[in-house]
Amino acid sequence: MTSPADVLQAAREIRPYLSELLTHPDAEIMAQRLDLSLNTAADLEAQSNSILNVLSSAEPTREWARLYLEDRQPAAAILPIIRTYQPLPGKAGVVASPRYRCPVASCHQVWYRRQASDKIPDCPIHGVQMVRESKTAPHDRPATPAADL
Repeated sequence: MTSPADVLQAAREIRPYLSELLTHPDAEIMAQRLDLSLNTAADLEAQSNSILNVLSSAEPTREWARLYLEDRQPAAAILPIIRTYQPLPGKAGVVASPRYRCPVASCHQVWYRRQASDKIPDCPIHGVQMVRESKTAPHDRPATPAADL
């Protein structure tokens, strides 16, 4: 269980991290509200409840307080725990779908395979199965004469 003294200590410990947990105006407002709660002349229990209400008002400070008070994490170790997002390694980019076209030289019908399980269709004009286009540019590819089909 969390004691009022632990909550007062949490309010003092979180102060240096407010600017990293919250946006600039929100960090300043949170600091002022914590100062007000810490400097009230009320009893320790009321002061502790006031501080918990202030810290609970924003998700990052609520999570920070939970890790500090419940999980007993040291103040310096909490920020890296909260900010654990790391992008996946490697290059990000668009994955190209294989392009298929009608093998008849004068035909411009194309189709893109979206899944490996997709059945390769026939050209709707010529009725022949489409073929995968090579990775070379279209002008580098030899034309397939219609008479050879």
